[in-house]
Amino acid sequence: MTVRRRCLMRKLINGMTYWDKDEDPFDLTPLREDIQTDVLIIGTGMSGTLSAYMLSQLKGLKITMIDAKNIAEGSSSANTGLLQVSSDTMLSEFIGKIGEEKARGFYKMCEIALDDLFQIDEKLQLSNLRRRKSLYCASTLEDVEKIRKEYEALKTQGMSVSYLDEEEALKRYKVKCPGALLIEGDADVNPVAFIRGVTKHNLKEGVTIYPNSEIDLDSREEHQIRTFTGHTITFRYCIFATGYAKKYDLVKDLISINRTYVLVTSPLEKEPWPEEVMIWETKNPYLYLRTSKDRRIIAGGLDEETDELVTDEDYIDGKVEELKSEVSDMMAEELVLDVENTYNALFGTVKDGLPLLGADPGNPNHFYILGYEGNGTVYSMAGAKIIRNLITGEKDPYGEIVKLDRT
Repeated sequence: MTVRRRCLMRKLINGMTYWDKDEDPFDLTPLREDIQTDVLIIGTGMSGTLSAYMLSQLKGLKITMIDAKNIAEGSSSANTGLLQVSSDTMLSEFIGKIGEEKARGFYKMCEIALDDLFQIDEKLQLSNLRRRKSLYCASTLEDVEKIRKEYEALKTQGMSVSYLDEEEALKRYKVKCPGALLIEGDADVNPVAFIRGVTKHNLKEGVTIYPNSEIDLDSREEHQIRTFTGHTITFRYCIFATGYAKKYDLVKDLISINRTYVLVTSPLEKEPWPEEVMIWETKNPYLYLRTSKDRRIIAGGLDEETDELVTDEDYIDGKVEELKSEVSDMMAEELVLDVENTYNALFGTVKDGLPLLGADPGNPNHFYILGYEGNGTVYSMAGAKIIRNLITGEKDPYGEIVKLDRT
């Protein structure tokens, strides 16, 4: 048996993430033999876990998950857990780019996916998701016109949205900006805790999981793939849910890998701003803010166009200070930011602003959930449903919008 040693998965995070501070609760062993399965899911993060959940409901399918690391140790551990219907690309902008029908369909897909996440959270009694309002701030006076246009588009979509002028945003939320949209119905989540909770359910439903077992993605055939330790997995269907770890040839010209920065503070004694709304803004790259259940501030941004992580501590410290400065500039009241966790991480974007969810155009037995862009958890949920429908032969109302070979 030939054992291959090279590694294809890129490192995604440098620094100390926050969600995975608790130990992995699972006692699972790596793959040590050749196996057969109906569905192989590569990746045990948000996309893979939700796919396993959706498919395990069908009954009768043998489902196997495999990962180069432990559960939720890849992209998902760096996920800051903002769940929104709105994309990094405004609905009004999408209407101009891809047409009104597709744009509104895409936003409807996200709305349904967010509701589906809540249904899972409630059904499994995880109590992990929290409904939150989002405050979408105009970064400049010139952007006020943009968010007014977006207000009309979201209102027509049926979303609960209000326009706040500079005085209202300051009075209600202690935020300094020339105008903002207050959007209801969004949410936040501890992504690692959510994944672990769903994973416990999946294991009870008979899903088999092999951690610390890296797949050689270049070895994939129509119904087989191998690990780097030489074991063969034979499958009917394969789902590639590898986050940002692999740039696949069939989409490499559509995607870019970028670097972002995150800080997490120590717990605060009182809420840092009213209602602990999630806050983000129109500029690119944008600053975003949320809180955790124990009232920490999580802030991120300062995205850079590079697929290399930073290890230089002085450079990282400088970025942390930049983030703190941006937070201070946005808030009307002074916040003492005692930073406990900082990290930089890689994430993906797509040329047209849409995730890549669906079947390989050249192999209908291979599926991809590439939840690139800034709403990854929502896209993971949508992708899990789309792929379930592709496997069962049901027509998905949104699959055409996000398919890999869209035009």
